[in-house]
Parts: sequence; C-alpha cells; structure tokens
Amino acid sequence: MQVRRVIDGRRVRGEQRRNELLRATLAVIERDGVAGVSHRAVAATADVSVASVTYHFATLDELLVAALTWAAEDLAAELHARGSEWGARPADELARLIEHSVVRRRGRTLALYELYLYAARRPELRPAAGAWLEPLTEIARAFTADPQKARLLVAALDGLLMQALIGAREVDRADFAALLEVLR
Repeated sequence: MQVRRVIDGRRVRGEQRRNELLRATLAVIERDGVAGVSHRAVAATADVSVASVTYHFATLDELLVAALTWAAEDLAAELHARGSEWGARPADELARLIEHSVVRRRGRTLALYELYLYAARRPELRPAAGAWLEPLTEIARAFTADPQKARLLVAALDGLLMQALIGAREVDRADFAALLEVLR
C-alpha cells in the first residue's frame, strides 16, 4: 500500500511569504542599515501590507533574529557548497570567496555585518550571529588541523571582509597565501 503525503498549500504559501519578508528585511538592511528596519519599511519593500509582516513577525526583534538566522543559513549553505571546491591553490580559492562576498554578494554581506554588529549589543542575537561563523570555521579546518589556528583564520577572514567592504583594501591573493603560510 502506498501512502501519499498531503501537502498543506497554506503552509507552503506561508513559508514562501515568510521567505519573501526575510529577503525584504535584508534588502532594507542593505539599503538603510538595521536602524532602517521597521514593519512598514519591510512591507513596502516586499509590496505587502504591514499586517502581513506583523502576522509573521510580531516584533522587530523577532524579524531581525529571523533575518539574521536566515541569512546565516543561506551563507552556510553557500559556503558548504564552496568547501568542496578547494583545489591545489587554496589562497586563490580564499581570495575568490572573499571577492564573491564583497562584489557579487555585497548586499548580503553588508546585511550580515549589520546584523552581526547589532548582535554585539543584543545578547539574544549572539547565537544566530555566531552561527554564520561555523561554515567559515569548517573551511578554515581544510587549511589547518589546529583548532586555534582555524579560529584565527576565521578572524582574519572576517577582518579582511570588513576591510574590503569599506574599501580600505583590495582583495589580494598574496595576502591569503601569506596568511595561510603563517597559520600552517
């Protein structure tokens, strides 16, 4: 006997709407920073009613925690996929990862750092903010078996990303080669 799974269309549509609202929240953060997030701003960006936003996220904290978690999960999935691509030239791969984050996914990366810094002031957001460091740490473990060195590589990558985002430096493959050499 074959059992058929029944899919609840309302649940699927609700999850789709929730994801649309999270994308809209990240777009608001990208454009205006965390300070610009309001139910009204997210509703306008998503082209839905304010009631729709408050139905899914009653408070701004709930919305920001969900956005941070969703963005971290999105980044983790992308980094896990990239983790299998490390070739013979790891410094080049790291440089490509940083460049991708700063150029092609700049908005998402800006939003993540906005939320990351917001979590520094809001203890309840710290677990979600820290979650996006896990895939970076996994990548770092591909370069060193030493857990302390892996954490230092993540910290260095974090700093390089931040500096590249503010235009303080270009992505330089030689820096990655030197960094990896120091941490071996």
